[in-house]
Amino acid sequence: MTTTTHYSIHHQLVTLPHLQPGKRQRHIKGQLLLVHQGSGLLQLGRHYYPLVAGEAAYLAADTLFAWHGFAATRLSRVALSPRLAQPGGSGRLHPSPLLGAIAGKLAEWQDKPDWQGAYGRLCRALYDELPSHDLLPFAAQPALHERVAADPAGFPLAAAQQAEFRQRFGCDADSWRRQAALLLVLRDLPRSPDLEQLVRDYGFVSLPQFEQDCRHWLGTPCHQGGKTG
Repeated sequence: MTTTTHYSIHHQLVTLPHLQPGKRQRHIKGQLLLVHQGSGLLQLGRHYYPLVAGEAAYLAADTLFAWHGFAATRLSRVALSPRLAQPGGSGRLHPSPLLGAIAGKLAEWQDKPDWQGAYGRLCRALYDELPSHDLLPFAAQPALHERVAADPAGFPLAAAQQAEFRQRFGCDADSWRRQAALLLVLRDLPRSPDLEQLVRDYGFVSLPQFEQDCRHWLGTPCHQGGKTG
């Protein structure tokens, strides 16, 4: 039987108990990212764009990007073969109820994937539904997302916005900022001669607090945390 790596449409469920820094890469296949639970940051160049539950993004083949998934996030990642017709560019999209339902069913799939059976039909139905979606510029975001994107590790929120943030992003704002700060420290670490100053620049009180957050959010000591792209 043909393996999933050779399917023209390949679905992968990514479940993250901890913060998972991504690595910027180019992919030969188009990539659809659809968040079921939680949130994360999509990195394009030096820009970071929040993506939360119920939202999706399409990245055309050869787009240089990284996905940084935050703790307790579930994400469908769908790779589309270059043999298939696809949108001409990249952008955010609002999944239709049908697209969300198909991706959700694939995310819950328990049986062995069978391209000739129900699994394959769901993948093809998801692909058929994609062209009906308009791609929006990544910078065209709701006001709350714009605030987060402008300063992921230090964005201010009024007290009245805290509940809205938790509902959209899947955690409280302080926990989200701490994870974003970790990402930025790990990004800048190779270019920084002074780790203690770097962690203070991103809001950590001390190096021990940074190390504690590494263990809590990354599930690993900071020297093993890896680097973001």
